[in-house]
Amino acid sequence: MEIKTYLKQLDPYRTQLEKAETGKANARKGSAQPERAAPQGDRISLSVEGKLRTEAYAAAQAAPDVRQEKVDTLRERVNNGSYTVDSRKVAEKLVKEEIELFRR
Repeated sequence: MEIKTYLKQLDPYRTQLEKAETGKANARKGSAQPERAAPQGDRISLSVEGKLRTEAYAAAQAAPDVRQEKVDTLRERVNNGSYTVDSRKVAEKLVKEEIELFRR
C-alpha cells in the first residue's frame, strides 16, 4: 500500500495539472492541432468609482504644489497696497467652520 496515491487524490492542484496533461496528450493523439485552452490566471476588475478615484489621484499628483501665478499676483497687490481683506467674509467662514466641527 502506498500512501502517496491517496494523498494525490486529495491535492486539487496536482489533480488539475494531471488532467490538463492528460487532455494535451489526448489532443495530440486525436488531431494534428490540439485545442488551446484559454489561459487562466488571476484577474482584477475595478469599479467605475475606483477608476475615477485613481484618475483623480493621478491628476492631483500631477498638479503643481504652488500656483505661482496667484502667488505673484497677491504679492504684487500686497506690495502696492491694493490688497484688502473683507473681514465680514473671514468671520462668516470662521463661523461656518466652527459649526461644521460641532456637527461631526
